[in-house]
Amino acid sequence: MAQSVPGPRLDRSHITPVKTREELIYLLSRAAELEHSLACIYLFAAYSLKNDVSEGGMTGEQAEMVRDWRRHLNSTAVEEMGHLAQVSNLLTAIGGAPHFKRTNLPLPASAYPFGILLSLEPFSQETIERFVCYEMPELGILSDEQQALFDPIRERVLTSQGAIQADLEKEMGAEESLEPFEVDFKTVGEFYHKIETGFTQIPEEDLFIGPPEAQANARFVDLKGDLISIVDRASACAAIERIVEQGEAPTSDHPDAHFWVFDRVRTQYAEAVAQAQQSGVAFEPVRPVISNPMTHFYDDTSGGTVIRDPLTHEVADLFNVAYDTMLLMLLRFFAHTDETEAELEHLSRSTLRLMTTVIRPLGEALTKMPIDQSALPGKTAGPGFGYNRDVHLLPHKQSAWIFFGERLWHLATVATKLRLHASIPTELQEATAALQDLACQFAPAEGPHGVAAKVAELKAMEAGLRCSIQASLNGPYLVTNAEHLQNSRGERIPARPQMALCRCGGSANKPFCDGTHTRLGFTDKKAPDRVPDRRDTYIGEQVTVFDNRGICAHSGFCTDNLAAVFHVGQDPFVTPNGARMEAIIAAVRNCPSGALSYGISGEERRDDVDQVREPTITVSKDGPYRITGGIPLADELSSDEQREHYSLCRCGQSKNKPFCSGMHWYVNFHDDQPL
Repeated sequence: MAQSVPGPRLDRSHITPVKTREELIYLLSRAAELEHSLACIYLFAAYSLKNDVSEGGMTGEQAEMVRDWRRHLNSTAVEEMGHLAQVSNLLTAIGGAPHFKRTNLPLPASAYPFGILLSLEPFSQETIERFVCYEMPELGILSDEQQALFDPIRERVLTSQGAIQADLEKEMGAEESLEPFEVDFKTVGEFYHKIETGFTQIPEEDLFIGPPEAQANARFVDLKGDLISIVDRASACAAIERIVEQGEAPTSDHPDAHFWVFDRVRTQYAEAVAQAQQSGVAFEPVRPVISNPMTHFYDDTSGGTVIRDPLTHEVADLFNVAYDTMLLMLLRFFAHTDETEAELEHLSRSTLRLMTTVIRPLGEALTKMPIDQSALPGKTAGPGFGYNRDVHLLPHKQSAWIFFGERLWHLATVATKLRLHASIPTELQEATAALQDLACQFAPAEGPHGVAAKVAELKAMEAGLRCSIQASLNGPYLVTNAEHLQNSRGERIPARPQMALCRCGGSANKPFCDGTHTRLGFTDKKAPDRVPDRRDTYIGEQVTVFDNRGICAHSGFCTDNLAAVFHVGQDPFVTPNGARMEAIIAAVRNCPSGALSYGISGEERRDDVDQVREPTITVSKDGPYRITGGIPLADELSSDEQREHYSLCRCGQSKNKPFCSGMHWYVNFHDDQPL
């Protein structure tokens, strides 16, 4: 759909300017609550979508489209958190405080003037239409033709929520507005433009009383887009306009704004459903997730469904506490007082890691777990984003950091115990890996509560688990009890009992996963044009060489060191009489991928190719993970594959995933930091 440029049709004369600091702080706090709530709502819908064709109900092409929707929803949620960060800086600039509290969901339509429910709902046509209405531009932005298309959507949304709205308002006693200031806006855009009047009407020299150094530093906040430091009227208005542009897209310069993104998803979904109905081929892209799951009812809301399954309830509580911890750390970051630059960066990176590698996989796991097998058979839960604890500023640096360390350790131990359950979704392993590492990062270097002591305790908890690697579905390598992790120079990399290693090639925390695979839409499918998995046999006078081009990592160990036998780009690849038998055997044993083997007198000597060595994962320079020592490898769809040594793709581009196919050479893959 063509986008329009706003013109003279835009009328904001009904908006009363903000003239006091108190009203401006109140409105910014309400904006923070709205951005926060929308981020949770969008994430819930993203988690409810299936991740792969193996979940059923989709063709391969449809699964790719659905993963694209997941990416858009996740990306939009991240931008909403960026808006929350920007609003926090606006608050700080005028003497207010960062505001991360919000009311638990669901909220009735009367909670905000745009009159639409705020509710955790699985993806559906109704849900995506509601998202379009959340981000609907203010009257006058769209052309008359466009407005005529979207008005019926809003009417459908308002009509469909009628009964739910009545029930919520009855239960919550919402008889009239409790807003302390005049409400004269009906869209998010108008809301922010009302806020903007405060920055244009209140004298600049009187308004900006907050210390600039107390604002969050854009260098440490990686939430899509630069965070603007608020120092005057111009910077404040620029920040507000950026928020509106990312949401409403008032001009054609922002095709990735939330409103237009959601409308594209809405259109694609409607077309896919229509095609499925016409063809008779099922299209079921959504997991059977219940609306508004809760671990218990809260004082500030109702209308949800309590999770009754014991194991799911434990995971949901873990999610809520991790979410609470992230907010506490984020609040400390935004209201910092004594932290050094390095400590602020650590807080910021840890908060982001909680969001992308703990909260996300736990949310995904919950959408696969039963909510109440007796009362709601076949239905799954999902994350409730519930406030089990109050989110408040921890004002003193030393005690705050001790508290964070204690909380992260608690989360790590709870997650590790849950990870032991055989029926738990693999996403729990990913979250456990991140929590174990974060707990160690916030632990003292030495002493009875130091890193070594914590690693030892975690090892004891996982003592019953064997050393293994699992290639998670479209996600990282999940490593259990591999003590030896090293770089290409043989230097040890600190290992935890549970680790998640980057598989997509995009992590900024290599070799560890940072959740980037979700943003990239990484898939672990083998390419149809890959080299066939087939063994070729080259018979020589003294030795026979076996070669499987399908699993060769093209590391060049054989061709570089014994070119008389192994030939680059030539056929035959192997000349078995080109060197002494001992040299050929040594080259075969040195092959890191396991593609080569040898035989003597017609009998393969595979046991002599495989060596007895400690299970080790080597992160090669700008190349694959080289696995030695017989670490079992499995994925979610097949049983273990036992090899003594093999090479796993690390660039994300292999044609033979999970194994390296040498594509890192062709895509010019490089580590972000020395390994």
